[in-house]
Amino acid sequence: MALLKRHAAGHTGGRGASSYAVVGGGQADSGKTVTIDDLQARFAALCVTAGLDLREGQELIVSAPIEAQPFVGQVARAAYRAGAPLVTCLYEDPSLIRARFDHGADEALDRAPGWLSDGVVKAYEGGAARLFVYGPYPDLLTGVAPERIGRMHAAMAAASAAEGAFTADLRVNWCAVPFVTQSWARMVYPALPIAKATARLWDDVFDVVRVKSADPIAAWRDHLAVLETRCQGLQALDLSALHFFGGGTDLRVGLAEGHQWVGGRSRAANGALPVCNFPTEEVFTCPHRDQVEGRLAASRPIALGGIVVDGLVVTFRNGVAEHVEAREGREMLEGLLSGDEGARRLGEVGLVPCNSPVARKEVLFYNTLLDENAANHIAFGQSYSACIEAGRDPNIAGANTSALHIDCMIGHDAMDVDGVLKSGERRAIMRAGDFVLD
Repeated sequence: MALLKRHAAGHTGGRGASSYAVVGGGQADSGKTVTIDDLQARFAALCVTAGLDLREGQELIVSAPIEAQPFVGQVARAAYRAGAPLVTCLYEDPSLIRARFDHGADEALDRAPGWLSDGVVKAYEGGAARLFVYGPYPDLLTGVAPERIGRMHAAMAAASAAEGAFTADLRVNWCAVPFVTQSWARMVYPALPIAKATARLWDDVFDVVRVKSADPIAAWRDHLAVLETRCQGLQALDLSALHFFGGGTDLRVGLAEGHQWVGGRSRAANGALPVCNFPTEEVFTCPHRDQVEGRLAASRPIALGGIVVDGLVVTFRNGVAEHVEAREGREMLEGLLSGDEGARRLGEVGLVPCNSPVARKEVLFYNTLLDENAANHIAFGQSYSACIEAGRDPNIAGANTSALHIDCMIGHDAMDVDGVLKSGERRAIMRAGDFVLD
């Protein structure tokens, strides 16, 4: 989804961009030029309110790249204004990640700070909310062997399993948001000078999270109503499967028993109504782990911790990804999919129209947080309990279990999607990449 997922295979990192001019920026009501600092402050406030639905008296834990410190400060100010008694940030330094590969002993890759995750779990148990600020460094691990990266991810996933369960099961309100780094901007806009590339990418982010709307809260309210209506329409069909076809993909995805369609807001166990990913354009649900058949051809590359997987083609049989091909990054993906028994099965299927704000940018972002909101997608690995009817055992229903969750974009304007009813009748859901069922 983007809604209920932590992107376990990504690295964070960022660079403050307050000195750059806004591409296509405008004027505030007072006539003052709107700067990136101004828009970041609006974004921070939106993350706390519409994103987290932070409650008065609720502590907030932020995870962010160390270079995002100015933005984290804006988040903290917004959180304290909303009544948070304490805001704590767990900063990540990408140079330490690289140093571990370049100078650490081989066995260092199998270690992770489980004690830190234990502390986060304790905070969750005390009612804390969580904001993940994702600032990718696509070139961070250039030259590092994929199997070594896979070892580090496996150690991190094992050490943070209990922590991840809180977010996957929506036991706490949480939200994941993008932050622009120079490394990421260089990847997306390689022909531009770095200052202009960074400003351009920030402008893209501000657009797709609706920060530049006259009333961002109202814009999100209207958008979330559309997603809710779409979920209700799909839920009423009580589908047994989805069939994706066109543009190299011919994939039938069986759906778990008692599957629930989710999109936009979801109610956390503490009563909050977070939008777990900013931006979010999808509606998604739970596949049956044993009922996926056919071929998928990825429509966008997947960025995995410094390695890009491009030209991906996967063949499924009895729910298992039996054959994996890719022009680039195959070894990295194969290593991750071999991490546990559930990694080669699907845990999510999401529908996104080709006319979403992210898709209309016609930009390849190399960042799942945005790219999955431009296209239909599936995800290898962990399912989400929110996508299974309350009171039903997810395992018996057919939900998948894994330490990983890796999104793969398959949608484009040549793709159709049919819903398969339990009677075997087919119902058109999408044609040429856009919804015909609403």
